[in-house]
Amino acid sequence: MFKWKKTAALLAAAALACSMTGCGESTAYAMTIDGMDVNAGVYIYYSYAAFNELSSTLTSENSELDMENDKAVKALTMDGVSTETWLRNKAMEYCQEYVAIEQKFEELKLELDADSQKEINTTVDAFWESNSENFENNGISKDSVKKVLENTYKANEVFLYYYNVDGEEGVTEDELKEYYIDNNARVRYIAFNMTDGSGEALDDAGKADLKKMVEDYLKQLDGLKKDEEIDAEMDAIQTDYNAYVTSISEEAAAATATSPTDEEGNEIPAATTTTEATTTTAAATTTTAAEPDADAENTTVAGDSEEAETTASDETSDETTTEAAESADDTEAGTTTTTSPYANERIIAKVTTDDADDSEEDPVYTPCKAVYDFAFGDAEMGVPQLVEDENAYYIVVRRDIQERMTEEDLWTEDQILAQVSNKYYDAYEDLRDGWCDSQNVQENARAIKRYDPFKIEMSSNSEA
Repeated sequence: MFKWKKTAALLAAAALACSMTGCGESTAYAMTIDGMDVNAGVYIYYSYAAFNELSSTLTSENSELDMENDKAVKALTMDGVSTETWLRNKAMEYCQEYVAIEQKFEELKLELDADSQKEINTTVDAFWESNSENFENNGISKDSVKKVLENTYKANEVFLYYYNVDGEEGVTEDELKEYYIDNNARVRYIAFNMTDGSGEALDDAGKADLKKMVEDYLKQLDGLKKDEEIDAEMDAIQTDYNAYVTSISEEAAAATATSPTDEEGNEIPAATTTTEATTTTAAATTTTAAEPDADAENTTVAGDSEEAETTASDETSDETTTEAAESADDTEAGTTTTTSPYANERIIAKVTTDDADDSEEDPVYTPCKAVYDFAFGDAEMGVPQLVEDENAYYIVVRRDIQERMTEEDLWTEDQILAQVSNKYYDAYEDLRDGWCDSQNVQENARAIKRYDPFKIEMSSNSEA
């Protein structure tokens, strides 16, 4: 089941109740679209989803905005129109999409399988158990909640009908593989942070010394061709560098440590307390390794059994995580763990032009722009190289991602579906919008007026 862009908002709405008066007979339907009546419960449901979206956008722009202050909110605009107009248009848009999917699903003679039906029923039952009283008081029946949730599953099936491998639009697996290869890079790297033992930025001399260290490490990798040989050496380098970080941290801690003195300024020896089993030094010093910078979270320490993951470079990315194959054999002597050979690698997703254009902030690169550019550049495969960023030096090796595109690793059924969604979702939206553009919509003005989204209040006892 794909994570459709609007589904999260709709499911959030399902878990929250709103307080309105119940439906009257003349307002049982909010509108009729291409001959299909949209009942008031579905419309109220989508109205709340629209209000939730409006609230999220406005409060992100002004964290002090009180969304319960109707007068203040109504005075604002959204996408060039009043908030009232925007809410009405958005709820209408959701209703049109709902009808388009319902009718196309029937036209194509599609069906939801037993697993999907079971998921829908289980989810609706959970929502209803928490919110039935509020929903019913607001004119939202359990059937309306089910209809909206069921519609998202139908949308998934319509999408797959057109854009799944060998679907109506003629998508092939080879096309998806090419898309995945073009938009993802497989790398392993070690980060050498430009900080001293106290976590302070290095001066120019310190940076030069660190760079010389990294260059010496790089020489240890010269001439190695096989991935396993390079990995073993990089493990050793990581271990050595970790020990170096610990040592300079200890030195920094010792340099700043102070000992108690008597009235004459003489150092007081550390007191000791002896018990039958242990001797404890009161002035014991705790040694802490230097704090890594923001990039270090993606650096794998040698011997770590962390899963090999697919790391998206931006918030909207939908990439899957590749699970490391780990098995443990617990015995009286201890635990033996077998780790995936790719546990220290990273799959970095490409930041697309659209991603960068849609964001008001600069795109976030993993682990930094310099390594990202290296990964998607023309660097020679399998050859470790030095990459420099303003905060760290990196030893990076780029590898052939196609070697891991097997059914057991990167090219699973879920991964294929994820690429279908990544590559073709925009095309699907355009197709669906075309269906909506040709619809004949007849509003029930009395119902639209009655179910004003500004009257919505979230119930304090609602549960997700």
